[in-house]
Amino acid sequence: MAATIETHGDIEIICQSLGDLASNKMARLVFRTYADVTPPWQVRVRSPSGQTILERVMRELPTGDPQSPPPVTFTVQKGVYEIVVAQLNGVAEGRATITVR
Repeated sequence: MAATIETHGDIEIICQSLGDLASNKMARLVFRTYADVTPPWQVRVRSPSGQTILERVMRELPTGDPQSPPPVTFTVQKGVYEIVVAQLNGVAEGRATITVR
């Protein structure tokens, strides 16, 4: 397997492209909440060098369902990516690390 993901928190982070994820490929992230949380959410992705490569405030989280917004996407290289999704007006948060080999 070229990549792995570890996730924890109130919001689960799922990489739809994990099985095919390698250098110069697109990571596609969707999210799942288990509690009734209200928007907005902030999604932040940090590259292996520590730079923020994606920071977005969203009214609706992509879930992969037919009527949900499109997945959050970014191109990856080898290394460890840190993803944080947090409720701006609350305490719900999810964290994940994607390791690309």
